[in-house]
Amino acid sequence: MKISGKAKEVIGVAAVMLGVLILQRDLWFTGKRMVSHDSIVWFGVFSYFFDCLRQGILPLWNPYMNCGEIFFLNIHVLHLWDPSTLLLVLAGKFFRINSLTIYQYDLLFRYLIFISGSYIFFRRIAKYRFSAFFAFITLSFSALCSSYLKQHGFILCFYTLPWILFFAFEFLEERKTVLLLWLSFFLGAAFSTSGYHIMYLISACAILLACIYISKGFTYPKTGFSTNDRKVIWGAIIIFLLLSINLIPVFLTYIRNTVPDVRMIEAPTAANAYLADFFNLFTPYSFMLHFEMTFLFKSIRASEGFLYIGLIPLFLAMVGLFYSRHKYRIGFACALVITALLMLGPRFGLLKIFSYFFPFFFIIRNTHTFATFFIFCLVYFTCIGTDVIVEQIRRPGLLKGSPKGFIFIAIFISAAAVLINRFILAVYRPPLAEFPERYMTISLNLGEDFGSFLNNMFNRSYHNTFLFIASIIVIFYVFKSPKIKLRFKYSVLVFLTLIDLFLFNTAIYRFTSMTKADLSLWPKEKAAYSDKRSPVIWPRYPFLGFAPAMQRIFSASSSRIPGVTTHFYQMKDFFNFENDKMARPEIKEIFMGVTGQRLKLVSGAVVLPLELQAQECAKLEERIAQMVVFIEDDPPEKFSKLKIPVERIADSTIVNGAINILDFGPNILRLEVNSEADCLLYYSDGFDISWRVFIDGKESRIYRANMAFKAVILEKGRHTVRFVYDPKLYKITLFCYFAGLFIAAIILCRMLFGKGIK
Repeated sequence: MKISGKAKEVIGVAAVMLGVLILQRDLWFTGKRMVSHDSIVWFGVFSYFFDCLRQGILPLWNPYMNCGEIFFLNIHVLHLWDPSTLLLVLAGKFFRINSLTIYQYDLLFRYLIFISGSYIFFRRIAKYRFSAFFAFITLSFSALCSSYLKQHGFILCFYTLPWILFFAFEFLEERKTVLLLWLSFFLGAAFSTSGYHIMYLISACAILLACIYISKGFTYPKTGFSTNDRKVIWGAIIIFLLLSINLIPVFLTYIRNTVPDVRMIEAPTAANAYLADFFNLFTPYSFMLHFEMTFLFKSIRASEGFLYIGLIPLFLAMVGLFYSRHKYRIGFACALVITALLMLGPRFGLLKIFSYFFPFFFIIRNTHTFATFFIFCLVYFTCIGTDVIVEQIRRPGLLKGSPKGFIFIAIFISAAAVLINRFILAVYRPPLAEFPERYMTISLNLGEDFGSFLNNMFNRSYHNTFLFIASIIVIFYVFKSPKIKLRFKYSVLVFLTLIDLFLFNTAIYRFTSMTKADLSLWPKEKAAYSDKRSPVIWPRYPFLGFAPAMQRIFSASSSRIPGVTTHFYQMKDFFNFENDKMARPEIKEIFMGVTGQRLKLVSGAVVLPLELQAQECAKLEERIAQMVVFIEDDPPEKFSKLKIPVERIADSTIVNGAINILDFGPNILRLEVNSEADCLLYYSDGFDISWRVFIDGKESRIYRANMAFKAVILEKGRHTVRFVYDPKLYKITLFCYFAGLFIAAIILCRMLFGKGIK
């Protein structure tokens, strides 16, 4: 039976994807390993989301983390509404798959979407089918193949990028308005679910499209739009707006005075790439330099911008850069240079300049995340460079002097790889001599001499260099020989490239994944309310706040865990209080809900502006701090006796009474309170304007207390108190989002199954 060309393509693409799975079989099949670093840190948030949906609850608030915080209005967790994640969560519920497995496969699914879209894009721009397939293989097994297992942001940012570019290029050049429906779906989903990562995607696409437009890469058809085309355009606009409208309540949340921390204060200086990252292009194992030397010896700065695409693909990329005449070449070259400068961060000026004209660049913090876009642009040149080589084989002598130029490029890559590797070997030795105790400790833990271990690891780059030199000689001979069939020439090129990339990814996989941890600490029963807190306020380092959740301890921890941090509320006064060296640690912990009683009845409150509350808190003694509550506004006249002057703050006491918890969940707390006097019911759970309280069925007012928490006024006697988190605007926009997904699914299914759009 003869297999069609399209079927061969599908089989080839599927085989490459299967190869990725086989390479990482201990993660996807045997279950011996799991993702690591930032990728696992966010598992806690995913698990909370997964467990709530399994119980039929829409989690709008997270009471188990960081003294209580908004959930979906936090831009860090918007990616949970991504259609790919929702599909996997549904599959996990239906097939009863545990949350860690679903979480890891969610990352894999995004990666497969990214590389499959890349093939579609390369297939469009390549002159020869083999060029697209070779570029697809290169990207699939490039540094991204394993590095996203450590830094999930690489995939969260850019997994829709190839699809967005493909449909954008198609529409701009062919003016087929139906393509706008696909573009609106991918863009809308990316806008609404990428969170602050959308800044990377927007800037990357804008830079590339602008560069190509300026370089006159696009050619536009002269025909205009018909009436039917206009209807399709309006449909695409509606789908995009429905999908992305839920960014409105998120934006409104971030302009309040109790906004979640986006780490804007660190954006200009933190988590950049470094010049040494570009060594990875020539010496793949130099990534060890960042890992070992930074975290063990504190001598070389860290980065996660792995850029290796293989030396043969790098050779073809240079061929494409210098010898191809592809119409997008200049635009992609400009985008490549701009992206490299953005990766290096504000020290090289471009990010600062962009931030001045486009303020959203100011919150681009992890600039090494641009590595995904950098690699994508680089592999574009590999694709068009392969076109040049194939054209040279089929039509010898088309390019004057090209064989000599190809040889020069090969010599340059070989020399650069050798020299850079020698430099790296010289760099790591001084720290080993400077820290002999650490050196010995690490050597004992490894069971071998640490210096020899690093030396052997770095020397592997020499092996890749020698492999490249031998491969280039073989390729030049095979491709030049007229007796060898074209299919065999292609196979040789793919085989030699895969050897290089497999060797590299086998090594990097060890450092981007970890032995599967025992996550059975989490109790099987539903998470319950706890009177105790783990340390939760340290706005400078928010991501690590998910560490307890990574261990699946979702209830407010019953014991202190030093060093746990948060991305709680980035309020200036609370931030200053945390960093006030005059305030004793135990006072900070009480006011941050760490050691203080979470629910208490207090005889009075001190009315003070927020900016003064932090100052007064720092002056208190531990005994008084346990009993005092600060609020911003005066209580009603009938409760005026509850107002305590600041100079009589010591008069505040705990009121006798009973508090029984009737119901507790992600978005609700219901209490039965019996108080012996008029009082304030204080609850050290995060304040937000969308919280509502009902006392005996009647709505009452919630006061923002102790800078970030909640308090309500209660009369003497028995009452039922119900706190409900009800962000009405977000509920409306979330409905619009799902409506957009539903409409898009119907339209796109009609297109896929051939019924078209009328």
